[in-house]
Amino acid sequence: MSIYGDGVDDSVDAVPEGFQDFFEGARVSLTGGFGDGTWATGFSPGSFNYPSPELPGARHLEDGGSSQAACLPLLIQEDGPSICLDTQDEMTPQLLGSSGDMDPFLMSRYQYDTSGAFHFKNLNIQSVSSGSDPTQFLLSKRSIFAASREENGCDNLSTVELKQELESLVPGYIGLRLINIFERIVASDYPVLGPPGQLNPATSPPYLLASVYLIVEPFTKFDEKLCIDLAYDKPSGAALYEIINKALPYEIHAPKLCIVQTMLLLTIRPYPNPIILDSGFKLSQLATLIACAHTLGLHLDPKSWRIPSWQISQRRCLSYFIYSTDKWLALSLGRPPLLHYDNWLVTSPSKEDYPVRGLHPSAWSNIKKRAELDSLLDRVLTQLYSPRAINAMREDYEKTAASTGPLLQDLFSWHSQIVAPSRNSSSSDQDRPVAIERTLEMNYHYIHLSICRAILRPFLHPSVEELNNSYYIIAREQARSRAEACISAAAEFIHELKAEDLETLWPAWSATAFSSICFQILHMATSSLDRSEADKWVTCLHQVRRDMRLKADVLPCLRLGLLRIDSIFWKGVDNVLHLEEHVRQAFTSAS
Repeated sequence: MSIYGDGVDDSVDAVPEGFQDFFEGARVSLTGGFGDGTWATGFSPGSFNYPSPELPGARHLEDGGSSQAACLPLLIQEDGPSICLDTQDEMTPQLLGSSGDMDPFLMSRYQYDTSGAFHFKNLNIQSVSSGSDPTQFLLSKRSIFAASREENGCDNLSTVELKQELESLVPGYIGLRLINIFERIVASDYPVLGPPGQLNPATSPPYLLASVYLIVEPFTKFDEKLCIDLAYDKPSGAALYEIINKALPYEIHAPKLCIVQTMLLLTIRPYPNPIILDSGFKLSQLATLIACAHTLGLHLDPKSWRIPSWQISQRRCLSYFIYSTDKWLALSLGRPPLLHYDNWLVTSPSKEDYPVRGLHPSAWSNIKKRAELDSLLDRVLTQLYSPRAINAMREDYEKTAASTGPLLQDLFSWHSQIVAPSRNSSSSDQDRPVAIERTLEMNYHYIHLSICRAILRPFLHPSVEELNNSYYIIAREQARSRAEACISAAAEFIHELKAEDLETLWPAWSATAFSSICFQILHMATSSLDRSEADKWVTCLHQVRRDMRLKADVLPCLRLGLLRIDSIFWKGVDNVLHLEEHVRQAFTSAS
């Protein structure tokens, strides 16, 4: 029956011949099924490999075009002035996603003005990209979220009140020195707040300043004035966090880039108590950060958008560091990553993202090298530590070897390129790779250790048949040999740590990196095949504990691992773990 109720026959037999041919070419039945009588609503295999027939009623023009094109125009926005998307004080941008109710392709038909905006009463539609990849933002007045904020109990504290509260905690002259520490130590690894001089106690949002003051607190001892000014009267971390907590619930309803910057600094910040791994709270911080980033479209690549080049660079840098932070926290906390490669377009910085000023070329070089490790870490987490990967490989050493081999090869290739230039450099330490920055070195050992842990998994619970299999025995020996080389290098890294490494080994996941080394040594000791191997690993563990105990006072990142491994000895190793007799004798002899 006709859906128009006009008596016209709309059955399949009544459609034009060309239209019928079009669907036959696609192998789709207009009667509701394929030739065998089965129902289908999709295409059959290989259905995309056919020439597109002429649609009925399409009239070819003299230039070879079709009158159909005039009916279905592809609206391409003319190049115009760039749009300062993230600097509009009264309006907050929120991405209109491709699967949302407001279809970007439909919205590309809006009659935008020369700035790419279409104005309504309380909001604007802002087009930043058109053509085949239309992208629009909804620019909303802050007032439209008033009811939602009120319902959630979000007080609208004025910026003036928050600034006064922050000034009472951290006077302006101290704030400037804290900002200088931030730009020297933190911003060299995470240049996410723009060039030096952009942060200012008088003009920057108080919650962003509070996050900066919190993250640099461990480094105030390196400032010749702050080491005295703050010796007896440090700003209260709880009071600084209170300023952030007053602002964030209100601002998250309509987040801006400064909210994302604040959340990123809080997420990478070292744990306030170095012996407590507050994983639940850290994950909730990361989730809030990612939610705000999605709202602002930071999962997309803005290279083709009509926004200033400095905003493109700023957005891309933020996107990369959020992606990197997600991977390292996933490894650190033993949780699946929240971000997936397919859903996040900026996973490494490009040469165009290099800041115009304020960042030393060597720092930028280290960031690009770290991005290569981030990419490798993503593969490690996906191929070796996703729940499906663990289920598939935990008892299959051949499949595990096939997956870990290419990862190790790429990791060693990266490391050789980093270390090689340092061989000709002068150094007070023997053969110490002075060219490799310490965070990169720690990240390398952490990833190497994680791969070796996966290699050992299939050999932890051997069956009787496997113990009589020569191939299995050889593979197990190779796996333990690989792990020994990895752990020996990591133990040497701990032995070489110095007090000044505090300036580089501070991100939140540093603590679990060293704790993982300790526990892997303990695991190698408890799974030793004979007494001589057990003695070797127990000696190694005691040496690492001694090194960490001597350096933990100046390197807080060592305290978590030291406390956790010491607590096992305090309780008694044989009271905590089930030990084979030769392992028990090794621990007893060493004690």
